Amino acid sequence: MNNNPLVTEIRKKRAEILDSYEGDYHAMMNAMKQNQWNSGHEVVNLAGKDRQPTTPVKTTRPKTAKLPGK
Repeated sequence: MNNNPLVTEIRKKRAEILDSYEGDYHAMMNAMKQNQWNSGHEVVNLAGKDRQPTTPVKTTRPKTAKLPGK
């Protein structure tokens, strides 16, 4: 595995934060959600919205080569 110092630092911080919630991931996420709601900033919920691709999706199939004898 690559020893990137930035990745190492992020993983260390993540472990410290999780340890502050006694390893309870759900408690950590609930606290973060509560902080988000209490921040006063608009909270955007994209659940249930139709998302359109930003670039057109090519739907045509590539041509296949004919096999000999068919």
